[in-house]
Amino acid sequence: MAIASPENKKPTHILFSAFPAWGHVRPFCVLAARLVKDDEKIILTLILAPTLLSKAQAEIWAEFRGAVSDDIRRRIRVLSSFKSGSNDLFTLFAPLAKSYATSYQALSQSRAVSCAVTGTVFDAVSPPSIVILDFFAYAQLQATRTITGCSVPIVSWVTGHTASTIRLFGPTDRGGHGDLDARNAEEALRIGVTPREIGDSLYRHTDGTVVRIPGIPPMYDWEFFPQELYQRSLKECDAVLTTSAYALEAESLEGLRSWFSEWKKDLYVIGPLLPSEYGRVAADSAPGFPETREFLDKALAEHGERSVMLISFGTIFWPTRQDYIEEVVEALIENDFPFIISYASPFATLSDGLIQKMKSSGLGHTSKCFPQQFILNHPAAGWFITHGGHNSVMEALGSGIPMICWPMEADQAAAAAHLTANLKVAFELVEVRTGLSGMKPLLRLESPDGTGRCQAKGTREAVGVEIRGVIQACRGEKGDELRANAREMKRRLVEAVEVGGVSRVELGRFFEKYDRPVL
Repeated sequence: MAIASPENKKPTHILFSAFPAWGHVRPFCVLAARLVKDDEKIILTLILAPTLLSKAQAEIWAEFRGAVSDDIRRRIRVLSSFKSGSNDLFTLFAPLAKSYATSYQALSQSRAVSCAVTGTVFDAVSPPSIVILDFFAYAQLQATRTITGCSVPIVSWVTGHTASTIRLFGPTDRGGHGDLDARNAEEALRIGVTPREIGDSLYRHTDGTVVRIPGIPPMYDWEFFPQELYQRSLKECDAVLTTSAYALEAESLEGLRSWFSEWKKDLYVIGPLLPSEYGRVAADSAPGFPETREFLDKALAEHGERSVMLISFGTIFWPTRQDYIEEVVEALIENDFPFIISYASPFATLSDGLIQKMKSSGLGHTSKCFPQQFILNHPAAGWFITHGGHNSVMEALGSGIPMICWPMEADQAAAAAHLTANLKVAFELVEVRTGLSGMKPLLRLESPDGTGRCQAKGTREAVGVEIRGVIQACRGEKGDELRANAREMKRRLVEAVEVGGVSRVELGRFFEKYDRPVL
């Protein structure tokens, strides 16, 4: 996307801050680099949690492939507004929100700001003219409004699958929870307790109600919680940017746009935000790269193209049942199916015995840190067992790789339903579900014997039967069908971000409206 930049145009200073999770930040890093490359008048400041500082910098500079000028380094400013030794994202959220206000106050007064972690001082520049905030960052939105009122537009940054955004925050007539704050207050008053004591009980309440969200097969309400484990930002912002794509979920996006139109808010669909050289550049400097490339090259030589299974549940999630992971590994080894397991989550555990079994088999490769995008675009990569998080889905489909969904929480259950029933680019594992809600029936699936709704049995044996059936299907006609659909989705996603593509056009529309000086 090229943004017109006349000589007399005033600088556009864009400020970004997000929930301290990598999946919420990574897409913006790609966008930030592209904006600065395309328009020499754009300045970007990213205020992030300390845990994401180095990762964000690496992601941004990777877009320039080593050719980073002093001017570009001056115009992309990545900083942490506080120090912390914690890796827990919920622990990081409060200090990030609190320190953001101090940093924003300085920026709004054209004062220099510094990074609390590195000590780097960023020169004074013009005040922010657009503030883009994660839709979970309500405290930052309040601070922004307190300091600059309505003179600076605030745009909500929505990552994740659209259907789940509707479910979490949307009106009840579109399958959403409605105004949970109001419902919590009403219920607290009714039973004589405080809203804090109500907690998330209303959000997690299930009774078998059939939920109908645009673009998603009808689902029982309990299906949104397959494992044990604020609407206000959207309502009070000026516009919404979503990292999704029409090719992925057009009907759900139209449902979201219809809902926002009732609030007189514009929605801009600008995904997928994958690196500009996605799938074409080796990740030589990425952790674990040499060993991973060696494993993939060996698998390619011995097992052929599309032979390797990647297993990754992102940087936060991990299955609660270790024995289910063990059963999947045993099934892959038994079927001579090479695989890679990434366990980056702080909650992830793999027993020494399991790791040794993988190594001795010659079929498994595992590490806490992998170059996932490189893996998915290697000719040996064939399948991806994933929790179904939005970034992982975009990376898989951007590589034309079909998936096997193992949903955990958040937006993943609806994603699994959409990817399997509508797009037909994935299988879904049912038997891996756990917990009270996870063990209940799935509305869209019949049991294997056709006598009722499909539901998990809660045993390792059942997981073993299911995963072996899926492995066989991966290597058969059904697997070929899903792969063909994934490759077609890749083509459509690439088309969306090319010159004249729908996502580039929408981003251009956004800047036509909001690329203006502070009033």
